[in-house]
Amino acid sequence: MELYEVTVEYVKYLRKFEPTKIMSNADGKEQRKFLGVIVQKNGYKYVIPLSSPKYKKDYKIRDYQGENLPEDFSFVAYADRIILLKDTNVPVVYMYEKKESGEIDFFGKIQCNNMIPAPESELTKINIEGITDIAYKTLLQKQVQFIRKNQDDILKKHANVVYVNRKKGRMDIGYIKNATPDFELLEAKCDEWIRWHENKE
Repeated sequence: MELYEVTVEYVKYLRKFEPTKIMSNADGKEQRKFLGVIVQKNGYKYVIPLSSPKYKKDYKIRDYQGENLPEDFSFVAYADRIILLKDTNVPVVYMYEKKESGEIDFFGKIQCNNMIPAPESELTKINIEGITDIAYKTLLQKQVQFIRKNQDDILKKHANVVYVNRKKGRMDIGYIKNATPDFELLEAKCDEWIRWHENKE
């Protein structure tokens, strides 16, 4: 499995139809990359986005009560003080390594409930080796290594289950009702995007 980036324009387009259930690639005035891995569903390439762990939602720091993260915080520097508040469940896979010493190297989440169908034209493969920011490059390498090691479980126990449950309309399941977009709607909008761009050419 490789990492891909989805264009800003396409994510904004889909968010018009599911504004609360598709991850934004805009954070205030800043733009964030919509990065993820690709799985095939119903003839579409679905991008399962990666996201960063959230302080106080996904983890806390032992012996620290501050509202915001310490100024010198990094997951590497604070590995021996990270306490997980959540762990892997059906819609979200938590990417971390727990060492024998008890240290936790927490390097991201895979948001299966926020996956979106995307045309080939809106996808760019990430060249990790070409990244000059060492910290960011190391993070992506860890994520790819984790994903490749666990790809069967990610597909069978998470992505497939989310997709099937949403297609069946299982609104009795909390993450389907509250946090998973309508995949049939997004597939139709993906087709519309492709047709619109073909007509422009």
